[in-house]
Order: sequence, then structure tokens, then C-alpha cells
Amino acid sequence: MKFKGTVTHLSQKGLGVVKNVENKLSYFVYGTWPGDIGEFEALDKILNNKKFAYAKLVQLIQPSPHRQQPACAYAYLTENACTGCPWMMADYTSQLEQKKNRFVYAMKRVGFDEQDFNIGAMLPSEQTIGYRNRCQVKTDGTILGFVSENSYQIAPIQDCIVLNDGCRTVLKNAIEQLPNASWQSTLLPEQKWHFIELDDDMSPHEMSINEKKPFKQGNTLQNERMKSWLKERFAKNVTLKKVVELFCGSGNFTEIIAQSNCTSVIAYESDESAIQALQHKQLPKVTAHTYDLFKPFAWRDLQKNGCEADTLVLDPPRSGLKKHSGFFTAFAALKTINYISCNPETFARDAWFFKQNGWIINDLQLIDLFPHTPHIEILAEFRKN
Repeated sequence: MKFKGTVTHLSQKGLGVVKNVENKLSYFVYGTWPGDIGEFEALDKILNNKKFAYAKLVQLIQPSPHRQQPACAYAYLTENACTGCPWMMADYTSQLEQKKNRFVYAMKRVGFDEQDFNIGAMLPSEQTIGYRNRCQVKTDGTILGFVSENSYQIAPIQDCIVLNDGCRTVLKNAIEQLPNASWQSTLLPEQKWHFIELDDDMSPHEMSINEKKPFKQGNTLQNERMKSWLKERFAKNVTLKKVVELFCGSGNFTEIIAQSNCTSVIAYESDESAIQALQHKQLPKVTAHTYDLFKPFAWRDLQKNGCEADTLVLDPPRSGLKKHSGFFTAFAALKTINYISCNPETFARDAWFFKQNGWIINDLQLIDLFPHTPHIEILAEFRKN
């Protein structure tokens, strides 16, 4: 079924939303932007609530005023195209506006009013091309690239312009190894590909398949701005004494905490290799533990170290805290929470939980780590009301 319509807004996943006036259904459409007028074709993929479905853009009749020609040769709409930068077809100012809209919608959806939080201007990335310091590519030994959301197949590439110079060099070295018989022969029957994590500070001989590296922020310059924000919040924290850090990784923010006037830092992370990297830094006042923060009764186990902490820093994965029960029992003496999040939906859920327990958002900053994507980074300080 084909129909014509206008894209009115973006979904929480960053897809254009267009309504078919004939059947009253709203459709999610990849590769579209608010203001696009086009012809669309419904896909055989209706969601459970039967109010939304998916469609594809057949013909762009009138483009949004915010549309632009993507700078990347691999960013197009065919089935096997790279979808790593789905917003590259829109101007950067409009991208920032839509990211802010996404955050506000997530907060309102859980129950917040806009007066509950004050958002200043989003911190844009100084570089929209050549900013990314790491990536994960897929290969079957014959081709190498990123997985296309449109087809779930490898979209082969020869270059990636959003990578910084170091990571781009490592990518080109990986491509030069194709075809690679060892990458082909080690694929299991149920596997479509191997993954390779590429980093701007790795040498070519360090490249290996299916090996996860400790987490690090993917935009070096923006990461420095995030650390500056945390340093500023700690400088203004008049109650600062004992700090607990959850999801500390290899110490990206632990370094900032250790430089403050706090008396001690207890850091937790489930990745043992990340904890080893943190311990190797020998930061003063820091005690680091390998611990699964998502296991049952995790907050109960942390109560011994957490009950005296007055400040908490957490930078969880996209799933957020997950478990709320017992959280404030484990951290009964808290006066300040610094929450760094990469997911508006789970941040909003956790922030609402904090609000229900008497906490308010004292400071809020949105920052763009990944231009041309729906990704948003959220920096928030909560204080006890």
C-alpha cells in the first residue's frame, strides 16, 4: 500500500513519523526528517498496539528545509547501505534541536513538567566529521563494514569520514587485509560475521576478532568537556567527603573524582580488565572493585561501603540502573548524585525514581557526542530536596 504524507516529527528512535489519513495509522520511516513530503510504502511490520507501523520512502516530493546532501558516499537509502550516521541528511543545527526534543519528550512521558528541569543550550561537537576515536566493524572475511539496519547485512565500506585520523588509519589497515582466509574459516555455521573493535591508539598487530575492549567515550574532545562539567560540579560540592562511583569503567571519571577534595573513592565495575586498567593508574584515595551491579541484591551488598557516602557518581550503560529496590537504603547518607547517561528513556525513568524519593535536578547539561545520530549524552546533578 502506497500513500502520500508529511513527516511531522521524529520517533524516540530517531525515525520520521508520517500519518496515513486513509487508515489513520502512523508510520515510522527511516531516512526522513520533519518537513519532508513524500510518497511512502507500508511495510508488513505492524506493531503490537496496531496504531503504528513501518514504511519506506518511495519518492521525496518536497524535502524538508533542513535537508542536506550527506557528506558520506555510503549514506544512502538502499537496503545494503551503511546506517551508522542516519541523521547526516539533516543540517547540524536541526540535529541538535531534535536531540533536545527527544530528551524533553522522554522526561514528560514519565511524569516530569518542564519546570522540573532547566535545559540550557546543548553542547555541540566541535567536529562533526573526523571526531570518532573508535568503532566496531563486522567482517565475514570477504567484506568489511557496518551492519545496515535496513537489511541486517554487512554494508561494505572503504572509508569512514566520521573517524578521526588514527582510527581511520586502523580501519584502512583492516580493509587491506581482505580477503582474509582465517576470518572466513573461523566463522561458525550460525554466524554471519565476526566483529573487530578498532581504536585510534591501537597498532595494526593488535587487531583481533571478537575481542571486546574496555569501554571508553567515543569522542575525545567532548569527553574532555564532560570531565570539565564533573570537575566543576565537584568544586561546588560543599558536602564532599566519601564518594562511591558506579560503572566506573577504566577510570575516565575516576581521575576527576580523585583530583577533588574528597576523602576517599570506592569504585565499582563488572569488567575485570577495566578495573585492572584503573588500578594500574594508581590514583590516590581510590579503591576499585570488580562487581556485577546488575546481579540480584546488588544494592544490599554495596551497603557496607555505600551507607557513609555523601556523593554518588554513576555512568551506567544504556539500560540505566535497572533495579531500584533498596537503592536508597544502600546509600542512606547521600546528599549529591552525579548521573551521566547515554539514554534519555532510562535516564528519565531513573530520574523519576529519584524525584519520588525527594530528589531534585540541580544542574542539567545535554552534550552531543555523536553527530549525525540520535545519540544524546546527559549530565545531571541531583540534590536532596
